[in-house]
Amino acid sequence: MNVICLEGPHGSGKSSLTKQFEQIKVPILDEAFLDLPKYALHPQSLTMEVQWVSNWFQRILKKNYELQKNRTEEDPIPLFIADRSPFSAVYYASNGEVLENVMRIMIDELKEKANINIVTVYMKTEKELLWKRVLDRVEKEPERKKLNEHSRKFLDTTVEWYDKFRWDKIVENNDQSLKSLRKQLLTMAYEF
Repeated sequence: MNVICLEGPHGSGKSSLTKQFEQIKVPILDEAFLDLPKYALHPQSLTMEVQWVSNWFQRILKKNYELQKNRTEEDPIPLFIADRSPFSAVYYASNGEVLENVMRIMIDELKEKANINIVTVYMKTEKELLWKRVLDRVEKEPERKKLNEHSRKFLDTTVEWYDKFRWDKIVENNDQSLKSLRKQLLTMAYEF
């Protein structure tokens, strides 16, 4: 099983690109953070982010198990697109940096023991274009202010973190069409 995880700050085009993959029937693993139970803790606390990361890996394992039950050697290797990877929690959770090494070990273990290949792809986008997209989204979805998406300082800090983090692949998402970006990622999927 191959999983391409789209990463980037809010407004980088992850959701739009995910829709492009849905159009050609590539299965999608959405963020699923909205499905987490509501407790007294903020959704970006370390405790809640660890719960999200655990659920993410559990979903991957369950999908792989279901696929392996009926799969033959002649079947193509299934491809999934994930809107975000567990590494989002490294940034968004308080003290999230403690998670990175554990998650890298888990991803290596999945590859070695379950033949699950997880590749993170950072959708690098020019800051001013990101800011425009973020403002447009916050206007349509004001509830996103709760996650600080309306703050330019937050955006700049987020982009700085994404630019420095170690991703498997980086693609530019400034002016190319989503279809050409989708094609680029599909080509990449067969290089695993």
